Amino acid sequence: MMFIEVFCPGGALDEQRRRVIGERLVTDVMQAGESDAPAEVIEAGRSLCHVVFPDLAGWYAGGRAVEAGEAPRYVVRAHVPESWRTDMSPYLVKAFIKVLADVDDAPQRLYDEPLAWIHVLGVPEDGMGAMGGPLSSTDLVKLVTRSHREAPRSAEGLPPGTGLDPVCGMTVPYDHAATTAEHDGTTYAFCSMGCYEVFAEEHS
Repeated sequence: MMFIEVFCPGGALDEQRRRVIGERLVTDVMQAGESDAPAEVIEAGRSLCHVVFPDLAGWYAGGRAVEAGEAPRYVVRAHVPESWRTDMSPYLVKAFIKVLADVDDAPQRLYDEPLAWIHVLGVPEDGMGAMGGPLSSTDLVKLVTRSHREAPRSAEGLPPGTGLDPVCGMTVPYDHAATTAEHDGTTYAFCSMGCYEVFAEEHS
């Protein structure tokens, strides 16, 4: 679902910091503790995310080389389906900057100066693929939520003012739902239009 590239001047990140960044850019975005989505849905989403650290021969900023030992600069580029980009961008920018600040020797500088840039790039519909063919954003939602859709949780007993997202299994307040839909006498609340589109396709 996300392909993330982390660019930094060569030698600025040791193996431990790379490991922390590589893990947290995914786990901090898809936090099992802050979502009531089933654990298998969270894990399926994480499994489709990749983080790479391209080797760089040089880094120039402001028309000059960034010298060895100088405080590092960062560029993180996340590729997501275009239809998700607008909704995801504000969240990803904040989450990624926090991860970088947490491993930086002077965290506040990343909030005070433009030394860490986050680029959220949209991949056109059917512009990514796996398993021998292109995958639309709806296909990706189906892939991530397959385990829940095959054994859905009940919509009974939810807190007042909330509905079940029948695709991903989240409990969604009606006030914050991307949309709602009624089916067989039950009103469902969807966390995103992606989940709604899967539901609509399967119940058309």
